[in-house]
Amino acid sequence: MSHRCLALLITLTWLVAPAGDALALDTKASLSRITFHIAHPAKEYDAQLLDGGADVVAQFDPNNIANTGVDVTIRVESFNSDNTRRDSHMLETLEGFLFPTITWKVQGVSGAEGAIAAGQYKLQAEGPLTVHGVTQNLKVPITMAVAANGNVDVRAEFSISLESFGIDRPTLVFVPIADDVPIRVHMNFRAGMDLFPKTTEASPSETAGSDTAPKGGEEGEAANQPTDTAPSETAQ
Repeated sequence: MSHRCLALLITLTWLVAPAGDALALDTKASLSRITFHIAHPAKEYDAQLLDGGADVVAQFDPNNIANTGVDVTIRVESFNSDNTRRDSHMLETLEGFLFPTITWKVQGVSGAEGAIAAGQYKLQAEGPLTVHGVTQNLKVPITMAVAANGNVDVRAEFSISLESFGIDRPTLVFVPIADDVPIRVHMNFRAGMDLFPKTTEASPSETAGSDTAPKGGEEGEAANQPTDTAPSETAQ
């Protein structure tokens, strides 16, 4: 292939490439806390991830918040309830040796669209969740607070059914635990100023101090959101 043909091919590839892919900003979570609650008539407890128990990477499109994506991988062995025997039983119930990870791939969000700006957004995140080898589509409400410095704080609360993922509920005195498992998620992404469109780089600080809420969101309080100080911290 001649150099001229090669140059033409590269140019055509660039022209037909999806704009969203070219603008995607991959950002690894500096904080990822995931907690779930187990309920039984005789006892209730919470379990959360040990340090390093999850890998979370978000994809942000500065020109369209609706293209936001997140890849979450959780290691089942990392759940901790501060009881070794109970955690061992939990790992057995989830068949952690056969299904060592839980994954959720957020493929987009709804509730807002257009360029990302500082502010607080009420969104719906949607994508396939795989637990215990079973995959189901999961759509949950999230709150995403975008600070003027490009810090993104995400929080969500939802629940899943154990039986819907083929998990046999363990019993205590012949009574099984509740099928419904509430889950709380708190994640933080330090995307920086690259989070905002290049043509409006100065607008986030202006937006944070204005009386106009970003399109699809609510009046911004994100600039006043506290920022976690330990980038490497996960799942306290």
